Amino acid sequence: SSSSSSSSSCALFLEGNQLTGTMPDSICSRSSNFEAIGGDAAQCRNSCCTCVGYDCETFDPDENPFPVYLTSPQLETILETIKDFQESESYLPDSSVLDDPTSYQAKAAVATANIMAGNDAVDDKHILNFYVLACLYHATKNSDTYWITATNWLVSSDYCSWYGITCYNNNNNDNNDNSTSLDDCTVDDANVTSLFVTSLEDTDDRVVGICLPSNELIGMVPPEMGLLGGYLALLSVDNNYELLADEPYDWFGSLTGLKQLFAGSTSWNANGIPTALNALTALEYFDVAYTFWSEGPIRGEAFAGLDNLKYIDIGDNLYHWMGDQDSTLPEELITLPGLTTLIMDNVRFLDPTTATQYNLTLDFMERMDSIATAWFDQTRLEGSLPSPLPLSLKSFSILGCGLWGNLEELRTGEARLTEAWLNGNQLTGTVPANLGNRMDCSLEKPCVLNLEGNQLDGPMPTGLCNKYFGNNVPNAGKFRSLGGDAEQCSSDSCCTCVEFECGFFDPPFPNFPPPPTPAPAPVGGGGGLCFSGATLVETKDRGLLRMDQLQLGDLVLTDAETYEPIYSFGHYDINAVNKAEFLQISTEQSLGSLELTPNHFVFKEGNQAVPASSLSVGDKVVMASGDSDAIVSIRTVTRKGVFAPYTYSGTIITNGIKSSSFATVQDNARYVTLGTNGIQVPITYHQLGLIFESPHRLYCRLLWLVVGRTTTTTTTTESYNNEGMSVWVEQPLQLYEWLLQQSPIVSGSLFVGTAGVLGVVNVVEWMLLYPGLVLAVVVVVASRRFSSKRV
Repeated sequence: SSSSSSSSSCALFLEGNQLTGTMPDSICSRSSNFEAIGGDAAQCRNSCCTCVGYDCETFDPDENPFPVYLTSPQLETILETIKDFQESESYLPDSSVLDDPTSYQAKAAVATANIMAGNDAVDDKHILNFYVLACLYHATKNSDTYWITATNWLVSSDYCSWYGITCYNNNNNDNNDNSTSLDDCTVDDANVTSLFVTSLEDTDDRVVGICLPSNELIGMVPPEMGLLGGYLALLSVDNNYELLADEPYDWFGSLTGLKQLFAGSTSWNANGIPTALNALTALEYFDVAYTFWSEGPIRGEAFAGLDNLKYIDIGDNLYHWMGDQDSTLPEELITLPGLTTLIMDNVRFLDPTTATQYNLTLDFMERMDSIATAWFDQTRLEGSLPSPLPLSLKSFSILGCGLWGNLEELRTGEARLTEAWLNGNQLTGTVPANLGNRMDCSLEKPCVLNLEGNQLDGPMPTGLCNKYFGNNVPNAGKFRSLGGDAEQCSSDSCCTCVEFECGFFDPPFPNFPPPPTPAPAPVGGGGGLCFSGATLVETKDRGLLRMDQLQLGDLVLTDAETYEPIYSFGHYDINAVNKAEFLQISTEQSLGSLELTPNHFVFKEGNQAVPASSLSVGDKVVMASGDSDAIVSIRTVTRKGVFAPYTYSGTIITNGIKSSSFATVQDNARYVTLGTNGIQVPITYHQLGLIFESPHRLYCRLLWLVVGRTTTTTTTTESYNNEGMSVWVEQPLQLYEWLLQQSPIVSGSLFVGTAGVLGVVNVVEWMLLYPGLVLAVVVVVASRRFSSKRV
């Protein structure tokens, strides 16, 4: 024991050794006589220590760490284990890096050996987790001015008690008052330990969460992070502006359990969104807004296979344009099956060669079936509001984006918004009287509708005000914000704010170039005879494909067991020139929804070819199996890109539903009607299409019989105009449309004559295709005539 008097004080520093147990009572009972009592965590837990580990300042973890004395076999074992870690992954520098005392790896190894030695829990698992965290510390804390909070880091051997760290099944997660609230680092109020992949083995004391946002980490994220493997579920380092990370991000491949990655407002660097992202196969939440994951493309490959992804924030970045001016976001991102939140505010798209800025359209949103929140504030957009909005959409923000059109688009489809920030655009027209029916408001979830800074006419409709405010009393509470310009928000209106009072803009509102003048529709109503590019088709050699992936010569399913080649496309708008309205038809057995123009033919129960516009919910359509299935929903969507593949039989299975290759050119008409007086001919437009295509079909069949069906032979026989319409279709269609405008005598005479000639061609086609059948008929007829002569 130490002795002292009231006039003098003692000091006892024991930290940096390998002692076990706590400070004895013989010291603590006299602690008032001690100026300082220091020790390691083992001695100073719930004891009379005045300082612990490096807090005693007798050693410095960066400049003068506790020394390593290799007289202990345990120390040597720890260091050898760390060398094995460095050699275990190809993306890590080899163990020679530990020989450089200035490297963060060497400093981390020294700290691991000194602090872990003598600890009861010294095995590979605990050494690995301690070493990785020590690497993160030394790689990003090179001065006393960095790291705002580092409580317990490299002081206690229990790394689970360190600030910002959560381990699986470790009591110190809850008992440590100095630890951050890791639940605050997650989204949707998820507890970080609940994110952990519990199917893994040896889980206790594994680091599952690192939560160090806004903590002034400065330096490079070490690739040793990958050593945490599939156990790490959360990595939150956002708002550390000088925290670096760089390509190739090979260490992502080891983090197979990472579900939440928050690196926004850091200096993470990549050429756009790197393909390496797709190695994080469990990823659900992803934020790299305001980083250097910029000045490159948003690569579709980066999102391939990330089927668990729910949340994406890639705002405040500049990306290189993905293709031609009509391109949208990559298909792999658009079609993520579980994506509920997409944030792309203040994004710019630039052609790196010409420095030309391109504007995004929102047409892709129509195919985002699970999206609930979509924010694009201050991102320059073009076009009108997407129509229809996705059924799942609840929160939509295009503040200051420059979209044009009117608010009627909000009334199509079945979506019911809770929040809509549409302010600062070029919207025109009036506020629809029944817009309130498209809002999902309640006292528990009051709505937002901000319309100020547009070019709208008229007041806020009475129906909207009465529905949510009750006789124009704003404190009814079902709108958190309802904003408009002075014309919508007079003194007796139900607006909660007017123009700049709403607080989203300082004067003035954005000034955008005027919308372009719409181009005239091409022949046939802009592709009114076609399928959308999203329609699904079963091919014999390449499996299930989208319509816009089909090629001439592909063998496609035309009934339950028959595959036929595509010999032509009536329309092939692969460059998405045309924008058309499609009916989206679904049955219980269909593969998703069939999308085709209203005049296109589909087969109804009884194998009747009818225009899609004539169908209603409850009608039964013919499926690939030949059975019928009832339609459960029909809605209208707008798409770019129109396609009409032609097969020999004139049929094709689309999304599991039997459809025709052809369509009516007279709205909603099943049968041909001639002349200005409307004389109906007992021929359907499906049958007419087969007759009129006879010369074209015969030519392609003869060519393939002689040369063979190859990609070269098919592509050299087909050409299309600027709107994607086949030249085999364009001129006959124009002639037929002229014919329909003539008198019944003229149109009837020409129709019968043309149909007769084409009928002969059709017979010749059958004779060439089925010579055996023709020969059999000739033999039967000849034998009967010979028999009759003998009689």
